[in-house]
Amino acid sequence: NGHESVAKLLLTKNDANTQDTIGRTPLAFAAKNGHEKVAIALLNHGSLDPDRKDHYCSTPLSIAVRNCRTEVVKALLATGQVAFDSRDCFGRTPLWWSRRHGSIDIEQMLLDYARKKGIPICHEDGPIETRPVSNDLAPRWCDVCTLSIPEDEAYYECGMCNGGDFDICLECYKIGGRCLRDNHQLVYKIDQEVS
Repeated sequence: NGHESVAKLLLTKNDANTQDTIGRTPLAFAAKNGHEKVAIALLNHGSLDPDRKDHYCSTPLSIAVRNCRTEVVKALLATGQVAFDSRDCFGRTPLWWSRRHGSIDIEQMLLDYARKKGIPICHEDGPIETRPVSNDLAPRWCDVCTLSIPEDEAYYECGMCNGGDFDICLECYKIGGRCLRDNHQLVYKIDQEVS
């Protein structure tokens, strides 16, 4: 929930690299939700891997970028230990995500980081269209890309993975995003407003 003191207390009891069923660490959740102080507390923990990938090969940096969490992106880049050019299992990099969402500030931070590290920049690494991100913390979010699924948009649901609470946005589904098991049936859903 973003409370730095709670995160520090948990760090004294647990491994900072603990992963959930999707492979996401506490740092990945801090990145998704924009909890800068929690992210910094986690980054200051000696045994933390700031670049640990989840089931979809997303790193905390890519999750922070795709959710437009500028301050968390700054904190992650400040470590100097994150892979600027890491690709998720669909080939999308943090730079791709910054361009996808039209986040000029984050894109510039990433480009500056790459230049300082001597990392070659692929200027073609960008989406065909720009789509703003919603940070509304909607009750439903895609378990593949971590972005909110608006209440009026269709999605796919796996009733088995993640305790029956595994949702996939249409965009991720179209590019091959699926749940954690190949033999699970995904159900197409759309929430209807009750009138």
